[in-house]
Amino acid sequence: MRAVVYQKQGKPEVLEVVELDKPSVKENEVLIEIGASGINPVDTYFRSGIRPVDSFPQIPHFDLAGTIVAVGSVVTKWQPGDRVWGSNIKGTAAEFIAVEEEQIFPLPSHLSFVDGAALAMAFMTAHLALFYRANLKKDEKILIYGGAGAVGHAAIQLARQTGAYIIATASNQVKADIAKAAGADEVIIYTEESVTEKVSIFTENSGLDVILDVSLSENIDQDLQMLSIGGRIITVGSPKNNTPELPWRLLNFKNASLLGILLFTVPKSHQIAAGNEISRLLSEHQLTALVGKTFRFEEADKAHEAVEAHLYNGSVVITP
Repeated sequence: MRAVVYQKQGKPEVLEVVELDKPSVKENEVLIEIGASGINPVDTYFRSGIRPVDSFPQIPHFDLAGTIVAVGSVVTKWQPGDRVWGSNIKGTAAEFIAVEEEQIFPLPSHLSFVDGAALAMAFMTAHLALFYRANLKKDEKILIYGGAGAVGHAAIQLARQTGAYIIATASNQVKADIAKAAGADEVIIYTEESVTEKVSIFTENSGLDVILDVSLSENIDQDLQMLSIGGRIITVGSPKNNTPELPWRLLNFKNASLLGILLFTVPKSHQIAAGNEISRLLSEHQLTALVGKTFRFEEADKAHEAVEAHLYNGSVVITP
């Protein structure tokens, strides 16, 4: 089979397409013919050396969508021909992959493989952040940073299902329109408007119950200013500075909770519950993927460059 690999960490040009043996299937696994592999910022961290890897060659990426072509002897949930998506699956930039049957979820027929790969980690991260960690409830007021980004776009749609009041941020009008179309009640163009002032107006000075933050070091001070007493900040990352200083006095004054989320370490039972709920909402046409750009396997280096440069709104995907 063909697969994208890197033999050493470095710039995107370390990625290459090679021939590898097709994986065999254990009794509790299924073999998937991959139709699309989704790329997330974390994939560039592993490839570049920001995060360590255990061996070489490495097949990158953790998101997939495809078709089951074989099942193990004790598999009961799936059969050949089933269309599936999945996340937190190591090595999806290949034509085939063997995975445990609980790691994947049904992909509705109206969605393409590109859609399935694009939504996987974004929706899983957003769902687990909002409900497993932040426990978002109906009528609560939430601020979602980056409403046109993959996670932010997913979070808006999921928060809408709960009946929360949603404020999103965006850097320009095009991105604001994307966030609005996803279901945001209000969108703040932060390059033109004060986020704290607009939040004060939108919440009538009552503050926010939940903040979904994508760059904690840049936002923590204003987050705590905008938070209501007893509010929760859930952060999915702090890429500018992963050891930010925290204003503890204000954190304590607000009786605030600062929560983290990392998909890779979430207990499997919560991942399965989130994936099943996402698949249900997808089948009911309640959720849509935001695809930024699709590349071929041979263009994996360009795809990684695009992710690192934030060239597109939504997810970047590669296909065989």
